Amino acid sequence: MEKAKKKLEDCSRCGLCKANCPVFRILLKESYSPRGRAILISENRLDDLLHYCVLCKSCELSCPVGIELPDIIRAARAEMVKSGAETDANRKMIKNIREHGNPFGKLKKGETPKELYCC
Repeated sequence: MEKAKKKLEDCSRCGLCKANCPVFRILLKESYSPRGRAILISENRLDDLLHYCVLCKSCELSCPVGIELPDIIRAARAEMVKSGAETDANRKMIKNIREHGNPFGKLKKGETPKELYCC
């Protein structure tokens, strides 16, 4: 995690990353923006807000210093799992993958899952 956080030292917090972020464009809350998530990570605050990132890399493309925030968010999520701070949905999805080979659990052919999860 320290290696991932080190990469954030180059962030000038300019906010250019927000323009194309699909999550920020819908929710319009700074804490859900790439800059907001970067600030959380640099302050060692691993929060469920990190799960709102869809890892699309649009923030990375618009970053003037090329910070690979989706990779940093993945590392932060892994740290959350190690410390037991993962979400219930994530726990259930992992259990389903291990037991059934998919994130939705046991499915009959042609059946649509009742709960959808995103990694």
